[in-house]
Amino acid sequence: MAERKYDWYPAEDPKDWRIVKYDPKWYDYTACIAINNAEEMNSYVLGTLKEICAAYERAMGDDAVQFIVMTGAGDKAFCTGGNVNEYAEIYNKRPWKFWEWGEYYGRIFDLIMHCGKPVIARVNGAVAGGGWEFVACCDLAIAADHSRFISPGPRVGMTSIGGLSQWLPLHMGLKKSAEMVLLSSQINAEEALKYGVVNTVVPKEKLDEKVKEYIDRMKTLSPSSLWYYKVQHNWWKELVWRLTWEHGKAWFSLNIGSIEPSEGLWAFKEKRKSEMEKIRSFIAQGGDPRVPYGPFMRKCSKCGAEYLPEKSKYCLTCGAQLE
Repeated sequence: MAERKYDWYPAEDPKDWRIVKYDPKWYDYTACIAINNAEEMNSYVLGTLKEICAAYERAMGDDAVQFIVMTGAGDKAFCTGGNVNEYAEIYNKRPWKFWEWGEYYGRIFDLIMHCGKPVIARVNGAVAGGGWEFVACCDLAIAADHSRFISPGPRVGMTSIGGLSQWLPLHMGLKKSAEMVLLSSQINAEEALKYGVVNTVVPKEKLDEKVKEYIDRMKTLSPSSLWYYKVQHNWWKELVWRLTWEHGKAWFSLNIGSIEPSEGLWAFKEKRKSEMEKIRSFIAQGGDPRVPYGPFMRKCSKCGAEYLPEKSKYCLTCGAQLE
């Protein structure tokens, strides 16, 4: 099946995982979970999400692991979110399948919040879409000074409702977080620090040193105290997360096959400028981007094909002219 390119179950041994690198001895009491897809800016597909979940489950169940670092391979990107090729080739054509993708995606945030251990985002470059949402969910975030943060969803007919709509207002406030998404804006590392998106910014060659410094400071503190503070601290994130993400999964599943994602995702994949203004004109003239040729109500009297768009003149199966 085509999904195998993008969807697989993690091997029993983390050393055999396809994308995610799991190091339970990255530093003292510290496991590192790294998306190892640098050639695609550490974007992820469904199989990657399953491996990330498996990594957090291992870290959660290992008493020798008391801190978790989340990062991406290389120094160009922390994570740039979902892989647009998968979105275009799989979910744009079979929207209902997005529901499963969305559930594994949501589980990562549940695991970050519920693993009982401090999670540090080691931000080593570009942060976009779901990657920014990972940063927003982690307890602490340390960024290299070349990092940049962007919400590209509206450019490709998607939107930032898998973490940013829930938590970016807690970092930035309502108006600034709305600006980031509604204008699909970008900020650099220093601006991210100013707006509370990250805890500190350092030169990229000092990134690991600063992450380890944070861990060294927490090592001297009560493990139970840190765990229970995290439980309380998560209240703000929990308050909005699952209730809204369930709606988010449904929105994507119902919408990703419509003409806005079709135009945006394939434009990105084909490296051309999307024509969202053309779609706006179509809407202004009374068109519906979800059923551009009308509801699926027609039936071919010749071959019996059903659920043809209302405005169809010819059968999409046999080519006969419709009555």
